[in-house]
Amino acid sequence: MRSFVFYFSVLLIIGFLGFRFSPLAYSLMQNSGIVGEEVPVSGTGSMYPTFPKAEGVTEKEASAQTVARPKMLRYPAGINLMGKRFFSYKLQRGDIVEFENDLTRQLTDEKYGTATGFVKRIIGLPGDSVELRDGYVYSNGKILTEPYTAKPRSTYGGDFTPDCSVVKIPASSYFVLGDNRKASLDSRFDIGFVKETDIHHVLPLHDQEIYKSKWRDSKDDQLAAHKTTTDAQDFVFQLNEVRLAKNLKKLNLDNLLNKSSRIRGDIILETDDFSSEASRSGLTLEKSIRQSGYRNIIFAEVFTRGYYEAGELLENFFEFPDTEKLLLSNEYQDIGLSAVIKDVNGCPTQVVVIHLGGYKAPNYQSEDVKSWQTLIANLTDILPGWESLSGVEGVNQEKLNRLLTVLRTRLENARRIYKRIFDNQWLTDGEKNLIEQDKALHSEAEKLITELNR
Repeated sequence: MRSFVFYFSVLLIIGFLGFRFSPLAYSLMQNSGIVGEEVPVSGTGSMYPTFPKAEGVTEKEASAQTVARPKMLRYPAGINLMGKRFFSYKLQRGDIVEFENDLTRQLTDEKYGTATGFVKRIIGLPGDSVELRDGYVYSNGKILTEPYTAKPRSTYGGDFTPDCSVVKIPASSYFVLGDNRKASLDSRFDIGFVKETDIHHVLPLHDQEIYKSKWRDSKDDQLAAHKTTTDAQDFVFQLNEVRLAKNLKKLNLDNLLNKSSRIRGDIILETDDFSSEASRSGLTLEKSIRQSGYRNIIFAEVFTRGYYEAGELLENFFEFPDTEKLLLSNEYQDIGLSAVIKDVNGCPTQVVVIHLGGYKAPNYQSEDVKSWQTLIANLTDILPGWESLSGVEGVNQEKLNRLLTVLRTRLENARRIYKRIFDNQWLTDGEKNLIEQDKALHSEAEKLITELNR
């Protein structure tokens, strides 16, 4: 405890020093933790909404902008007197800290061209266990209440701290996260645990009252548990806005493609098979398209694992040139999207699957059209002659009836296929089967005709 007498005594000393040597006095006050000093915060947005983010600029330009200068206390603070440290502060969960080390300097230099430290929030203390699950932070087995985060249920794992992996924080180290969880490089990634010796400034949670007006009401955060985060209509609307701006036609949100993307999403999670070739599940894009009943001729698929809202998903896909090219292609007219969430190896996981479909005219050769037209004409000519033999004595009526059935079937199938080809439309799988069937019917008809002519 800081005694009143000691406080008063130190303040008298500082006051005297301030009268004689004001720079020295101010430095002493900063080192003692009595007054703070401004720490610049860049506009990258990792601590939004507590601190602002730069708008309308590149990530590198945002990093060069200073959007806030919170007054933070030096750490460690205090004064050593007679072998004891006074005015020291013990770091708490929820404190905002500024830290810098060789790794932060390397990462910021590579990404932004300037070697600096980071400003993040302490989430885990030495000895704590931390787990990231279904978008929530579990601290020592309980979900943290986090009104300072940019969005509810938005904390997902990274390479250092994957989802559903309980990590134990070592001594003299801390687990830190940015408030804007989907835009923060922190303890989930390369940063890892932050050593206490790398922390140089702290803004205690109890001194953050001026920022609370920017925070969310978090009382209903847990109601979003195990629910998908991507709205298909919102995504397609935003995608179409981009397409229209580029003079491309809008995509139609197709229910059958929604169904096929759902089929793929289900099997991906059920089999933990995130390969486009469906190497384990065996249920490929083409098979799911056929199961859904969608009948256009060309189609494509993109999918990703993660909890994205529509705008975030679009931004993520556009980071990859091949995916961006696919979503902005003129080959496709239809789109379907499904966000599916299931437990994979005991860990809630969401996959977002997008299916694209389009029509490309087959442009049949004139010979193809003519051959079916000729077949229809020939069958139409010969059928009445054979029909006239019905009931005629001396004609095998059983074989005649079978022949008539075969000829009528061939004529009906030929008309159906001819219409599809004449209209320059692709044949369905069923119609392709009819072509194969016609070959067998043609052979059967010739055999029956030979037998009846005897």
